[in-house]
Amino acid sequence: MQNTQVRLINRPLGLPKATDFSVETQPFQPLGVHEIRVQNRYVSIDPAMRSWMAGGRSYINPVPVGAVMRALGTGMVVESRHPDYKIGDYLYTNLGIQDYALLTEEHLKKPDYGNKPYRVDPAVAPLPAYLGALGLPGMTAYFGLLRVGKIRAGETVLISAAAGGVGSLAGQIAKRQGCFVVGITSSPEKCRIVEKEFGFDTCLSYKSPTWRDELAALCPDGVHVFFDNVGGDVLNGALPLMARGGRVILSGAVSQYNNMQFMRGPANYLTLISTRARMEGFVGIDFYDEFAEARAEIADWIREGSIRSDVHLVSGPVDTFVTLLGQLFGGQNTGKLVLEIVAD
Repeated sequence: MQNTQVRLINRPLGLPKATDFSVETQPFQPLGVHEIRVQNRYVSIDPAMRSWMAGGRSYINPVPVGAVMRALGTGMVVESRHPDYKIGDYLYTNLGIQDYALLTEEHLKKPDYGNKPYRVDPAVAPLPAYLGALGLPGMTAYFGLLRVGKIRAGETVLISAAAGGVGSLAGQIAKRQGCFVVGITSSPEKCRIVEKEFGFDTCLSYKSPTWRDELAALCPDGVHVFFDNVGGDVLNGALPLMARGGRVILSGAVSQYNNMQFMRGPANYLTLISTRARMEGFVGIDFYDEFAEARAEIADWIREGSIRSDVHLVSGPVDTFVTLLGQLFGGQNTGKLVLEIVAD
């Protein structure tokens, strides 16, 4: 048996290129004691991957040059020498961009992404859903809004990258909590999806030359909570509109990930003084111990129809990953971007 893997061979400058990765086929290694082998079915394509490729300090160690590219995924156990895992179990964990993942006892205790693998049930929800609403994007939206942002009914909540995997879920959760929800995305076409499919009250495109004026008109009482996934100009445009006591939740900065050496910070941060607002960064895995409870609640919301899990699924061999990264940073996906691994 052979295993095809995508390995990081260069720290990218700007947008990652095919030459920053190698595609290698390796023979299977025999399992050691307390090790398992998982056939990778679906992997999550995330903006955070760009920061994992950089060599600087972050909330997680960078992917070492020469290592299999890190990726959260869902797959099935096909071999096991561990008493707690049997053939046929479905797992969610860091499986990497590869056909098969060999998980050591150390990984099973605490992988490099910071949380243990957990079993998922395809009879309860499709496997890709565990990479979206029931996975880290859902947890990020849930805890970012409810715990960090402390949203309250009647507040105006602004969501950037509103058509993306995290943003689309954050807007739906805020709407479910009784907030007035405004989305920002890259095009009028995406705005229509955000409003009609995800139920936002309204949406605007940051590519409109008058988007700042449009945003001010949509939020006459200011923005109480801004859930930001973009950074850069979008963050700068929103800060002057924060209501008194507002909360800016820094979930990501996709506009800056390919410009890590000259990242643009907020130019309007002094407005936080006059508005008595706060700006706070967080990472979803900070709340790992509460994931099971949050996942159960989100699953209930999906069943009742107040939340939908939208997955942008692309099928292909593992090297499709490089193309999908370009699509992700080009804003070509709607909802959570997931690669379904199909043998080449």
